[in-house]
Parts: sequence; structure tokens; C-alpha cells
Amino acid sequence: MSLIPNMKFRYIGALLAMALLLSMAMVVMQYLLHQQSQDARVINLAGMQRMLSQRIALFSSIDSPHGLETLRLAIDDFEGNHHFLTEKEAGKYHHLNALLESLYYENPAQLHRQSLMLISLAKRHLKQPNTQLSQDIFKLSQTLLPNLNEAVSLFEHQAKLNTERVRKIELLIWLLGLTVLFIEAKFVFRPMAKEITETFRQLEASKKLADDALQSKSRFLARVSHELRTPLQALHGYLDEFIKSADAKQLEHVKSAANQLDVLLYSVEDFNSLSQQDIVIERHQIQLHDVIKTACISFQLSAHNKSLTFNLALGNALNMICFGDAKRIAWLVGELVNNAIKFTERGGIQVFADIVMTQEASYLEFIVEDTGEGFDYKRLQESMRTEHFQGSQLGLQRCQLLVSALGGQLKFTARKPFGTRAELQIPIEVDIENVRSSKREKLSTNVLLVEDNLINARVIEKMLQPIAKQVTHAEHGEQALKIYQVGKFDVVLMDLNMPIMNGFEATRKIRAIDPIIPILVVTANTNSEDLDKVYELGATAHLYKPLQTEVLTDKLTAILDKR
Repeated sequence: MSLIPNMKFRYIGALLAMALLLSMAMVVMQYLLHQQSQDARVINLAGMQRMLSQRIALFSSIDSPHGLETLRLAIDDFEGNHHFLTEKEAGKYHHLNALLESLYYENPAQLHRQSLMLISLAKRHLKQPNTQLSQDIFKLSQTLLPNLNEAVSLFEHQAKLNTERVRKIELLIWLLGLTVLFIEAKFVFRPMAKEITETFRQLEASKKLADDALQSKSRFLARVSHELRTPLQALHGYLDEFIKSADAKQLEHVKSAANQLDVLLYSVEDFNSLSQQDIVIERHQIQLHDVIKTACISFQLSAHNKSLTFNLALGNALNMICFGDAKRIAWLVGELVNNAIKFTERGGIQVFADIVMTQEASYLEFIVEDTGEGFDYKRLQESMRTEHFQGSQLGLQRCQLLVSALGGQLKFTARKPFGTRAELQIPIEVDIENVRSSKREKLSTNVLLVEDNLINARVIEKMLQPIAKQVTHAEHGEQALKIYQVGKFDVVLMDLNMPIMNGFEATRKIRAIDPIIPILVVTANTNSEDLDKVYELGATAHLYKPLQTEVLTDKLTAILDKR
């Protein structure tokens, strides 16, 4: 997070600006205080000149050693003060402004000349005292006194002007300080406060989102075990019936329930992909009649337990071979049927499905009607955006996402006098030219099966028997490499998670040996990063476990046809 360094930088910048302003104010004030001190000294010396001029006049009339010594000191002080007041540097007087300069050096006052004359007469009297000099000094001092008074007034006026300037500069510094504080408050601290507030708001929102996600997952996991009981109940029920009657038809129901379990587990895998961008639609050859019948048959027992009628009508067009995502279509069908049953307490469920073919396109039409209490349409629309409904708590939100990803539409309408009609339409690609039996012919194919689970390996071998000439089994990647180097194979079926050497490393090494051999990854690992990795290492295609014979057959046929 860049907030802390950014705030630190701006905070230090604001402090430095204030420190710089205070330092400048301190320097200016020290200078002005020095100037005021100089002004006070100048006024004091100018005032002393009046007293000293009168003292010189007084002691020049006293003819005694003490009087002469006092006169000498007064002359020295008067002369020194005069030099200080009139000193100049580079042609500019230090202490005299224009008015004072005129008083000192221009007519009629000529204060500078008069001061020098007084000093000169006093020094002559000091060397050789006489009455005439004493009288001249007295007269000159009286003439000098009004001019010295005027000088003091002008020096005081100049000091007042300097004091006023100091006051204005102090006010300017104060205003500048307020301006800097205002600028910092508006452009530094206020944005910082907003960023901090916004950051805390985002953190609160993230925390709430995380808490909601955790709560949602907790509810989801709590409901999954409940939802798995429906196909499990069917499995147990139909197996018990088979044990009692040895009716092979019951095994078909068992297989349907097992397929429904597979679909539910697939929805669990999909739980973390609740956005259309994350959903990857698979494309396999399917027969929609089997897909829909398998998805619905396990719910017949649930309807029977609630004393509900359950009518399933499937159109003949569903027997055509199509391309589509069987598991996701099965999940949508099962979810709609399951919820119709759960929201219906009396009456029954009507299910209809068929393929509608037009000149523009073909699509699956699946309709579920119930005699339940129905939905509040506005509440239903809101729940489709935010809430869950029954089932495994993935709800209508996931239904809408899957339907959107499949390019279809799902809508609900109220039935009169009561009940709900759910209508699902999904575009379907019909493979009219496909002949199902042609794929059952045994291919002259040697398959290397790399699978660490012996039961899974035996099941896959059984699936491959109708189409493969020979299947060779390896329990891990290292054994597969040894077998591959001495044998001749047309395709490799590769599991990923295995001991000794996993499927990633085995794929990489087999691809290094043979750059064209098809490698079909068969795994329960649905992590997209792992799949991307194995494709980078040289995999040709992939299938997810549990496998279905027709899906495996279609995929192998397609791979081998491209060779």
C-alpha cells in the first residue's frame, strides 16, 4: 500500500515548509530587532549631543584642573558621537535619512559644520583657556542647541518609521504563516484525511466482503452435505431394491444417481468461479436425452416422498447427438427441478424438454412447472442478484451466470391460480452427420495409461476396451518413461498427481523424447494454473475425472483423427 509512504512524504514536506517559514521569520525578526536596537542607540546619542554641547559651554567658563578635565571628556564624547551619527560607507550615511542629511549639511542649519566648529573652539580653549573663546563657545552652543533638538526629533521620527515597518513585517509574517497553514490544511492535511477515511472505508468494505464470503462459504458447506443426501438416498434405495429383486433396471437408477452426485461435486468445484469471466465452458459430444433424464430421475424419489406427482416428457429430438457442456446443463436442470419440488407442498411437477430447430439456430428448451405457492416477482429478481435460493446455496446467481456463459436465457413466470413456470433456453450445436455406432468400432490404437490408482486404472481400461487395441498401464511417471522408451504407442493418458514422478515432469520428459505423440491429461485437478502449466509442458488436451465412456471415446477419436 502506497498510502503510508505518500502520507509520510507529504507530512515531512509540510513540516519542512513550516520550519523554513519559522527560520525565515526568525532571521527577519533578529535583523529588525537589531535595527531597533541601533535606532535606540542613535536616539540616545543624539540626545546626549544636546547635553554635551551645554556641558562644553559650561565647563569652558571654569578655569580649574577639574573643569578642564571634564571639558576634555565632554569634547571627546561629543566628537565621537558626532562621527558615529555621520559615518558613511560607499557614499551612503548609515544613520541619516534625507531630512537629517539636509539638516546636517545644508543651509541654514549646517549642523555638521557647527558641530565641528564647537569641537575646534573647545579644543583651542582646552590648550589655552581665555575668556573670549569661552564666550564664543557659549554663543555657538546656544545656536547649536535648537538644531540638535531638531536632529533628535528627526531621529525619533525615523525610529518610529522603522518601528512601523517592523510592525508591518510582523503582520506580513503572521499572514504568511496563516497562508502556509491554510495551504497545508487544504492541499496536504485535508487530502490526507480524506485518503485515510477512504482507506478505512475500503478496509471496512473489504472486511465486510471477507466476512460475507466466509459466512457464505460456511452456509454453502453446511448445505452441501444436505444436498448430497438426495442422490445418496437414491443410491441406497435403488441398491436395496436391486438386492431384493435383482432387477437390472434398478442399476440404471443407481447410475443416474451417481451421475447426479458427479454433477453436484462439479458444482462444488465451480464454487470459486462465480463470475462469467472465470467460467470455462466445455464442449463435448452429448445426447441431451440421457443428460436430462439422468439429472431428473434422482429427484423422482424426492417428489414421491412428498406425495407429489412427477411427470417427465422428453422430445424425440433430444436423441440427436449435440455438442455442449453436459455437466453444467445437468446442474441447471437439476437445480430447477430440485427447487420446484422444494417449493411445492401439494400437487405435482411437470417437466418438459426438447430441441427446437429454426433456420437461424437450434436451442434446448427446458420447462419446469409446479403447483407451489409461487414467487413474488420483485423479490425473485432481487434474489437473482444478491441472495441464494435452495439447493447447495449457489442459487439463482450461479444459475444466471451459467446461463449467460452458455449464451442462453432463464425466466420465471407466475402461473394462475398458483405455481411457477421456469423456462430455460440454451443454444445447442446439433451434430446431424454423426453416427454414434461408428465411434464404437475398435481402433488400431496402443494406449499408455499413466495412473497411480489401480481401481481408476482398471475402470479406464474397461472404458478403452471397445476402441483400443492394447492398453499398457504405468503406476507413475518414472515407470511410464521406461515403458515408453521400449514400446510403441499412439496416445498417452496422463494423470497429474502421482508419487515418485508426477504427471507434469512425465509430460515434459515424454514430450522431449517425442514432440508429436498426443498426451491426454486425465485428472481430478481443476486448478486453471496447473492446467496452463501442463499445456506449456506439452499436453495435447485434458479431461476431468470422473470420466464417462462416450466423452473419453469422443476425445480420443478427435485427437487421433488430427494425427
